[in-house]
Amino acid sequence: MEDLLIPPPPALADCLQYGLLKTLPGGDYLLPAGLHPIFLLILGGGIQVWEDGRFQPMPVLSLCGGTRSIRRARAEPGTRILTLSLKPGRLPCLVDFPALEIMEGRVEAMDFLDPGSRAGLEAAFTQQAEGAAEARLVAAFFQLLTVCRQMRQEIRKSSADLILPPDWASLTPRSWAERLGIGQRQFERRFLASYGQSLRSFHRQTRTSGLVMAYTMHFSRCHQDSKHFADTALPDSWAALAADHGYYDQAHLHHDLQQFTGHTPGQLAAGITARNPAFWPYLVAADSLPRLFGPSGY
Repeated sequence: MEDLLIPPPPALADCLQYGLLKTLPGGDYLLPAGLHPIFLLILGGGIQVWEDGRFQPMPVLSLCGGTRSIRRARAEPGTRILTLSLKPGRLPCLVDFPALEIMEGRVEAMDFLDPGSRAGLEAAFTQQAEGAAEARLVAAFFQLLTVCRQMRQEIRKSSADLILPPDWASLTPRSWAERLGIGQRQFERRFLASYGQSLRSFHRQTRTSGLVMAYTMHFSRCHQDSKHFADTALPDSWAALAADHGYYDQAHLHHDLQQFTGHTPGQLAAGITARNPAFWPYLVAADSLPRLFGPSGY
């Protein structure tokens, strides 16, 4: 099956990025650190993640929190998934807890869906097992999230997360606090709850994530434009992009890339250039990445 980008329904467009329907290659891989919570729906096959010293199976539906480190995972060949990334600060649109509560963790459907919604999702999976089209299951999932949104609509008015525009990094915490009419400490507390980490830590991860996305998009375009993709890996491309993203020290660049991707610059470049299946998170079409993750990247 081909990979597909799915726009969120209009009722969910302000809180969800585009969804990605993807068939995973089998085997082990490293998931890069993620800035925002993401829904993972397993439509077929299976995924295991390394937790508590062993590989553990993922449930059919999970809400995975943001992470500041990599995750080891493995998939059965042909595993089919739908991923949906939350827009910054929008988690309370759908559930009754902030991003900080699930940072570095995940919750199963039974922990954030009401009994009626869980029953509806189970019925949709039963229909799929009986031969119903994948599109019907995806539609049922979006409908489920729409119901969650409606149920949260009134509550959210009194418990909204902090939502900042894409150019938020251009201002200091003090400047943001003054703009919002709140104290700096209150701003920092709300930012921590909304984004799962401090402003300083988030800024650092955003810089690395944006760099990796820019590098991935660079090679994706080369692959589309060149029949000799392996010859397009320019030796200075990391240096140029790194400088554009505020990295002027090679050791600092290596440290952040290894923390947030699990790879050195050379390993990441080699995996992407060779289109190694284990590097599938980075082998996404250039024009798809911003729609899947927003301007901040992974």
